[in-house]
Amino acid sequence: MSTLFLADFSVIKPDFGLIFWTVLIFLVLYAVLAKVAWSPIQKALTKRDNDIQDSIDEAKRVQAEMAQLKDDNQRLLAEAREESTRIVSEAEAFAKQRREEAVTEAKEAAQKVSENAQREIANMRDSAMADLKKEVGAMALDIAEKVLRKDLKSDATQTALVKELVNNLN
Repeated sequence: MSTLFLADFSVIKPDFGLIFWTVLIFLVLYAVLAKVAWSPIQKALTKRDNDIQDSIDEAKRVQAEMAQLKDDNQRLLAEAREESTRIVSEAEAFAKQRREEAVTEAKEAAQKVSENAQREIANMRDSAMADLKKEVGAMALDIAEKVLRKDLKSDATQTALVKELVNNLN
């Protein structure tokens, strides 16, 4: 009988019983799968979709933060460069000012030393001239005294005495 049943089977023209049982089994299987499998699968897919969207949103937020940090870093770097340039300029100006002050102080000190030396030289020269005048005066007095003490009778004797006194002085 089983051969008979298969002999009457036609795919193009199915029997009503076959259609009924196929639809019934399909509906029962669909209901069981909907209850048992598709609901958790749908929940898992929804959760995965939400997780992916959250990850995308977080990545966008992090990317925006990174862009902001990059801008802040660029701004801070530019400020640091400006500050270092300003500090170097101030240091150069200070060094130049100190150099000029040192040169001015050195010139003033050299001029004071020069003035003091010239003053001292003038004082020594004046002192030497005064000493020389005193000695010349003393010698003149010695010569005059010796000339007056000697009895001079002629011009030749006077000339010889003056020559002798001058030779004694040298």
